Amino acid sequence: MWNIKEEDLDKFRITCQGRLSPEGATGFMLGTIFYISIFMFIIFVGDLNYYNNFFDRTIVKTEIVLFSIQIIFLIIYLFPKACFKFQKLQTLIVLLYAFQLGTILFVVSIDSEMADNSIGRMYTGLLVVGAVIIHIAATLDTFKQASEGAFSSDERSTSFFSKTKGAVIKGAIIYINTTSSDVFSK
Repeated sequence: MWNIKEEDLDKFRITCQGRLSPEGATGFMLGTIFYISIFMFIIFVGDLNYYNNFFDRTIVKTEIVLFSIQIIFLIIYLFPKACFKFQKLQTLIVLLYAFQLGTILFVVSIDSEMADNSIGRMYTGLLVVGAVIIHIAATLDTFKQASEGAFSSDERSTSFFSKTKGAVIKGAIIYINTTSSDVFSK
């Protein structure tokens, strides 16, 4: 991939010091479960029979399975020894929590009356796809910057936000503003 040296990541080390340590990740999990529980309550109150087509039912069942997996891992990681014993697995679990945190609102809006027409569903789906694309572009750009020494503590250091990330973020903001006003005004 890229030739990234450890000395090129000094600013990452300073920024990440203390963030999402094994104990801190449990706090993130608790907060995420609390937030997601609100939306899962809405889904459960709506009852599974409310979702009348295969697409909606599949999405809701997937969210319920992911939520159940999150609860199980939260219980496991409440024990301090498990936090350190399964640190590598915890990284993937935190990604699962972050994914669920970012998608649950879209799922509820698709499956509720907020986006009951096909245009609203399409825009909401495109927002999710766009978020995935922006995430991938930002990650690749960050790796490229790191390989060039942008996060080192010497004179090569630059801002985290490159021109690529700036252009992608501006485009995303314009898209979100135009589509959200179209979708939710109907």
